Amino acid sequence: MNDTKNFQYYISKYFTTYLHAERNMSTHTIASYADTFKLFLKYFENVLQKRTDKITLDDITRENIINFLDWLENERHVNISSRNVRLSAVHSFVRYIQPEDPEHVFEYKKILNIKNKKYKTADIPYLSVKQIKAIINAADTTTQQGFRDKVLLTVLYDTAARADELIHLTLNDVRLDKPATITLTGKGNKVRIVPIMGNTVELLQKYISLLNNSSKYQPYQRYLFTNRSHNILTRAGIGYIIEKYVRMANEDGTIINLKVHPHTFRHSKAVHLLESGIELIYIRDFLGHSSVKTTEIYAKVCTKNKREALEKAYENITDTCYPDWNDDKNLMNWLNEL
Repeated sequence: MNDTKNFQYYISKYFTTYLHAERNMSTHTIASYADTFKLFLKYFENVLQKRTDKITLDDITRENIINFLDWLENERHVNISSRNVRLSAVHSFVRYIQPEDPEHVFEYKKILNIKNKKYKTADIPYLSVKQIKAIINAADTTTQQGFRDKVLLTVLYDTAARADELIHLTLNDVRLDKPATITLTGKGNKVRIVPIMGNTVELLQKYISLLNNSSKYQPYQRYLFTNRSHNILTRAGIGYIIEKYVRMANEDGTIINLKVHPHTFRHSKAVHLLESGIELIYIRDFLGHSSVKTTEIYAKVCTKNKREALEKAYENITDTCYPDWNDDKNLMNWLNEL
């Protein structure tokens, strides 16, 4: 192998060419993978006492990868889910480098055989329809910002958009003519078209009309939702908006004990669709999942809900009064009395 094609060379090509140009990965995924390798380099410097420029392909071993993952979990106290995300990033890099570096192919196969660590999955956080309405309706639509927030939260719920998908929504992504739709660009720049109906269409019509007629509106404005400076919103910005109206809904008498994130709206929409009788395969397409197995997590939630509803509605139709066989030394007599 060419000596110039070292670990540093492949890391550079992996991020600049492979992930971006060949795999068309989203900026969010690339940033997450970059964080993994920043931690990987820190592990080598702090634990193995090896400078970044001294790392070679010989150091990419199964033992070092496992020790790195254990270091993340035990020393940096990341949860198992995050540990598995870091392993996915390592696997992705190894799959990229494997055909380029046949000299270490056996070691790479051993790395790819490292399994995700099993852990107990937490319950999916979701809100009831009543709670969703309370949050959305807490926005003061008599103000421009309040109206924008109501439209934003409505679109977030009705489309089950991820935060990044909502942030990058453009005016051109919204079709208000029948059938009204919104085009979302998701993970890996995969595009899906979701239907919008009823009040959501009316809200968007009014919102876009106000944008067009506003003196502050710039004709070149690309994004549907912007901040006060007319710049693109951030994930933190959307989180702040949600927290604000959750707090207001609670103050208004709606009990929301959940820590609500943008993804909570997505979970909630999926659960509500399933409870309405929509089949999983359609919900898979609506959410943009590549496999229905990912969508099946919502079926478990609904099964639990149905059981709880049945338990609340359960009525005892038989009593529990049986004769105690200890009161009768003759077991046969006791059985006969049953």
